[in-house]
Amino acid sequence: LTIDARGAASVRPAETSDRRQPIACISPGWVDLHAHVYDGTTQISVHPDRVGLNQGVHTVADAGSAGQATLSGLIDYVVPSATTKVLAWLNIGSHGLVHLKETSDASFIDVAATVDAAAAAPEFVRGIKVRSSGAIVGNMGLQPLQLGKLAARTAGLPLLVHIGEAPPLIDDVLDVLDKGDTITHCFHGKLGFPWEANGEPTPALRRALERGVRLDVGHGAASFDTAVARSAIQAGFLPHTISTDIHVRNIGGPVFDIATVMTKMLHCGMPLPAIVDAVTRSPRQTLGLDEPWIADDGSLTHATIFELSDSAPVGRRYVDPNGTTFEPAQHIVATATVRQGKIDEASPRH
Repeated sequence: LTIDARGAASVRPAETSDRRQPIACISPGWVDLHAHVYDGTTQISVHPDRVGLNQGVHTVADAGSAGQATLSGLIDYVVPSATTKVLAWLNIGSHGLVHLKETSDASFIDVAATVDAAAAAPEFVRGIKVRSSGAIVGNMGLQPLQLGKLAARTAGLPLLVHIGEAPPLIDDVLDVLDKGDTITHCFHGKLGFPWEANGEPTPALRRALERGVRLDVGHGAASFDTAVARSAIQAGFLPHTISTDIHVRNIGGPVFDIATVMTKMLHCGMPLPAIVDAVTRSPRQTLGLDEPWIADDGSLTHATIFELSDSAPVGRRYVDPNGTTFEPAQHIVATATVRQGKIDEASPRH
């Protein structure tokens, strides 16, 4: 695997035919665009380092665990305790994920306060998060998304939008989004998912993609369907970013870590250079990160060392939403990180 100074990846055949030996690779530091790391406060969060540097991930973007009323706790208490860099998508629900129906009532949303909170921490808040599915919004329909868009546009930030079961209809959700916004859980297999049987996007998704809306995997506990992903990839529609949506309910499986999700995408036919791009250059672009991975003196400012192996990590199970297990032919495994020229071994623990 070869990656230039701009982060563009390419791959060449290994010089040895002995596939029993893992192939060592190095890339810019991995980024998880969608995780939950408001440790000790929300119901579902884990500590940033547990899903960050211990797993080869240099930057974790917390996806809406905090809203404007709870953001200071994340910044003041969780971030200083972590070695991993933490950024945030600010939930349009003022209390974030302290409870899990954060936009089911209009009184839970304060657009002006959300804009003010984002403006007060521009180095930390990189976008607005809205969960737009029936189990969360209740009778509010599209209103949380529309208010989230108002907050995002006023603050000059993109949206990260969770899509799931209706209502509201996914088509209606997609029609609200614009260039630079991201839909997460893009390959979920729930009723109404935005893909045709042949892997082509539905008309609403095609319109969104043509406007510049981005696709994020956001695996989660039940928001990734291997068949849906494989069909879309075979049709030429690759995700822009690969993320975990990792939290206490899936860190012990089916997610485990970002390398497991990357392995699943490899199993679905996504080329390795595109996978690397989807956890390095592309999420950095989404989050407005422009730090080069190679310094002027040739040293590495941030990098992840990983293996492409024929053997699965010990104890790793790859599971589909229907409970069916499968065994990928190759496995991506993080082995170390490099920060400011210093190498640290990855030490996965769940």
